[in-house]
Amino acid sequence: MVLQIMKRISIVSIISLFLIISLFNSPIVAESKYKAEWQELIKNNQKIIKKNDEKEDKKEDKNIKAHFRLGVAYANLGKIDRAKKEFDLLSDLNDGQTAKSIIKYYEARLEKNPDNAMFLNYLGFANYASHNYKVSLKLFKKIIKNDPKNIWSYNYLGTIYGKLEKYDQAEKVLQKSLELEENRYTHFLLGAVYYKQGRIFKALYHIGQSGKVATKLLEW
Repeated sequence: MVLQIMKRISIVSIISLFLIISLFNSPIVAESKYKAEWQELIKNNQKIIKKNDEKEDKKEDKNIKAHFRLGVAYANLGKIDRAKKEFDLLSDLNDGQTAKSIIKYYEARLEKNPDNAMFLNYLGFANYASHNYKVSLKLFKKIIKNDPKNIWSYNYLGTIYGKLEKYDQAEKVLQKSLELEENRYTHFLLGAVYYKQGRIFKALYHIGQSGKVATKLLEW
């Protein structure tokens, strides 16, 4: 079974990784220090979408950015089913330009406010979606420095290191995530890293610790 899982790892996207987390019902110990800001952002963007949808001449571009912001906010708060719903909407619209337009939009805003946690997150996710992994890597490093107890950011950074085949760095980041909070999601990612390194027994251990995560992945 492990070999089957590992063959599919290369096609696992950041959105599918969100799905894994939804299997867990244990409370989050480590969370973003910007929790209140993310919650407020969710309320505001829900209003934007609702108001725009009620207009006869609604602006689709406005909705796209609002749905994207909602997805990132939900992801930072661990509301994975809702995050997936928002990203699925964008995926249906994706013509190769959606992520690029978002990147251009928030790059201009980050220049004026380089430490803004929300702008950093938007650009981190958008660059990942555009396969700009090196750019996304730099952004997630800044995100973690700014928000050091958000385990989701560590796991995403570990995923990016994996995409770049920097497995030693991925291992270190994911171990840090486990120090913050013991969770099956991180165990699964560590199992994937150890498999890529050829450390089969460690891979088996961590895949085993991931519980139903491994089985769920085979269904995708």
